[in-house]
Amino acid sequence: MYKNRKNFKKGAFTLVELLVVIAIIGVLIALLLPAVQAAREAARRMQCTNNLKQIGIALHNYHDTNKRFSAGWRGYDHGLPCVYGDPGWAWAAAILPFMEKSNLINLCDLNKSVGHEANTAARTTFVSHYFCPSDPFNEEKFKLEDSGLLDHEGAGHEGHDHDHEADHEAEFAVANYVASLGTTNIHDGEDYGHEGSHAGKIFKGDGAFYHNSDLAMDAFIDGLSNTIFVGERGTRKLHFSTWVGMPPGEGCIPAIIVGSFYGGFDNTGSKHGFSSYHAGGANFLYGDGSVRFIPETVDPAIIKALSTREGGENLSL
Repeated sequence: MYKNRKNFKKGAFTLVELLVVIAIIGVLIALLLPAVQAAREAARRMQCTNNLKQIGIALHNYHDTNKRFSAGWRGYDHGLPCVYGDPGWAWAAAILPFMEKSNLINLCDLNKSVGHEANTAARTTFVSHYFCPSDPFNEEKFKLEDSGLLDHEGAGHEGHDHDHEADHEAEFAVANYVASLGTTNIHDGEDYGHEGSHAGKIFKGDGAFYHNSDLAMDAFIDGLSNTIFVGERGTRKLHFSTWVGMPPGEGCIPAIIVGSFYGGFDNTGSKHGFSSYHAGGANFLYGDGSVRFIPETVDPAIIKALSTREGGENLSL
């Protein structure tokens, strides 16, 4: 005998059941998404740490070869030291051969200004090892006029050498790591303050890197493990930074390659300091090659002590 076909029902979701399933899926996604994002950020932060460790190895290899750490940047005017002078190449450019970037250093004419047209290809070359993967900026270069470093030109800097004018249209490769000038105000330099012409004088900071610096290991009285060498600078957290060097100009141009703890550390880059897009702080490279994450809540006295090379402070994280 055949059963009545009307007694058979097709199995299917009702509208209510479908909505319940969708709601459950939505809840699961909401629960998993933060975990996935946290895992991705942890991976990006680890890559940032590895970048800084590679920079630390390169700095020490440079020291082994030259018996000195590289200068923060080099600037001269008619043979005399000049903070805004040529050629302006930075610490990060000097260590390129030790970053396995010999092909890039060959593009650089180190005898000419970083702003010279002969160095256009070099100064616009993006180097991934100098860029933090957590930074959301999606361009590989920027124009100097967009850096925010020329805003103070001619204001409150009596005695500056005005023979060096910045090319506002010049483009530079973006980077996220700047060397530590120490606690020195980016506008001062302990060797001349505001007392006259900068020509003939070195912009000397109390940190690991400054204008025309040539520091050997024995200059770090506080110890390499207690001195910050390099830190992060988040793109557009106040302004841009680059690995290339300091182009001729005025204003706050040194801040394009070095950072100061003059105002402590608050993860915004204020007062030309340090910052990052990591939550709650930034990565810093110490002189011994170690990398540590420093929270923005750190005591200003501690961060300033860690940024000086011979302050004699007995402070640590």
